[in-house]
Amino acid sequence: MPLVNYRNVKFNDAKCTVYLTKKNMKLDLSGIAKGYITDQVKKVLVKDGVTSAIIDLGGNVYVLGPSPTNHSNWTVGIQDPKKSRGTAIGSIPEMNKTIVTSGIYERYLKVGKTVYSHLMDPKTGYPFQNNLMGVSIVTKNLVDGDALSTATFDKGLEKGYQYIEQKRGTDAIFITKDKKVYVTSGLKNKFKMFKDSGYKLAQIKTR
Repeated sequence: MPLVNYRNVKFNDAKCTVYLTKKNMKLDLSGIAKGYITDQVKKVLVKDGVTSAIIDLGGNVYVLGPSPTNHSNWTVGIQDPKKSRGTAIGSIPEMNKTIVTSGIYERYLKVGKTVYSHLMDPKTGYPFQNNLMGVSIVTKNLVDGDALSTATFDKGLEKGYQYIEQKRGTDAIFITKDKKVYVTSGLKNKFKMFKDSGYKLAQIKTR
């Protein structure tokens, strides 16, 4: 399958159609599939009268209503990219929000000493090359969270941070390869770093 050049994908907003100009081109929507499925699960639960639940599709979490433990926000852990699943570097309190993470630490191919992640740069056909290990997006819109996590990872730390800061109702947590954590403004008073995590909170330097 050839690489997708966006000039070869024609959108018609009026007719709600997509046209691929080259033979054998394909669109793979797996980047937002979990978000879509999570959205459908949420709709079923709400329709059936469920008022409190966690929907977890692995990297995609939605917390519905208040936690039954304290009748307030759920405590959602942020995965440590260097540890086994379930090991968190910190947590955030959320309700009726989705937390979607894209990272290079679970799905990858190792050839010799080189590690190739599953997050591919459409401009090169190779994995993204930047200092990020993971990006967690916090928002209300499920499919948006899926799309934004990958799009933000693509932009790297500084541009990704600025990109999310401009989006109303959306925040992000960035974890870099040098074990630093950057949180956007909406999470600065909410994100709790665990003391023994081995990570350090940092700030984007403004120019």
